[in-house]
Amino acid sequence: MKRGKAGKVSTMEKKIIDALRKSRKVVVTMHVHPDPDALGAALAMTLFLKSLGKDVRLYNEGECPKWLTFMPRSRLCHALTGKERFSPDTVVILDCGDMNRIGKVKGLIGERACVINIDHHVTNQGFAQLNLVQTGYSSTSEILYELLKRARFTFTRDVAILLYLGILTDTGSFGFDCTTSHTHEVIADLLKYKIPVGELYRKVYETMPKEDLKTFFATMNRLTLECDARVACLVMTKKDVEAFSGDFDIRDKIFGLLRAINGLDVIVIFTEADLGRVRVNLRSRGNVDVSRLAGKFNGGGHKKASGCYVDGSILQAKELILAAIQEAIVRG
Repeated sequence: MKRGKAGKVSTMEKKIIDALRKSRKVVVTMHVHPDPDALGAALAMTLFLKSLGKDVRLYNEGECPKWLTFMPRSRLCHALTGKERFSPDTVVILDCGDMNRIGKVKGLIGERACVINIDHHVTNQGFAQLNLVQTGYSSTSEILYELLKRARFTFTRDVAILLYLGILTDTGSFGFDCTTSHTHEVIADLLKYKIPVGELYRKVYETMPKEDLKTFFATMNRLTLECDARVACLVMTKKDVEAFSGDFDIRDKIFGLLRAINGLDVIVIFTEADLGRVRVNLRSRGNVDVSRLAGKFNGGGHKKASGCYVDGSILQAKELILAAIQEAIVRG
């Protein structure tokens, strides 16, 4: 769906606003391992629904990442225990290109529940009854800003900060191609709520404890260059990940560092997830569309940033993914 005209409420936006106002019990959720855009949008939606007097619960398959607990009202996000006895009539899924990416939260969705899908990923196929998928936006938070404005929601400082953080991070501090004039217009409006820009930037990007430095450099020393040195590749076991404090996003730090290196087309991190399952995070610096690549393995995301899971060992996953990357590079 393309961006609508400023101030105009699209048919889909009206349907979603009406559905939310008619709802009674609502589950809000986002993809597993949430980033600031997913969590920020989910928390903002939760606060909006609370303002309408709805019985709303925000669930994620796992605990809120430690490094994101500084976000306003992060305690509203609850890890699924499997003992929930909450039957929602409405489910809002944010920043998720595929319903399977919400993980075990999917088990809370009854047959009669109205599912609302709000997202900006190019790989989103519109899996819900109501789909607000706008790939021209920088982030789900930017989409939600428009929706809440059109619902005549009275913004609070907390909501402004949550949406600001989502936009800030998904645009790479406004340095990615997804940043538009509209993005800056939204940010200009959010800044009216006295957002502590410098403080938030430090909390997102400058939080690595000095105790993690040795582990970080030891991890980076295992980096390999593949596909004629056009692909940077890093393998991390569960033990590697657990060696860090959790006060920062290790993958984001690695991508941020490697993104500055000339000559790389793709950066890929393989992380041991569960037994026989590997998490794959992909970033593109060139013409390789990693969303298409991830889609071959039932993943998705953006052309420049995507991910997927591969069944098997890390070595098997590495072999499969690198072969697909090499094919994409050759194809151009």
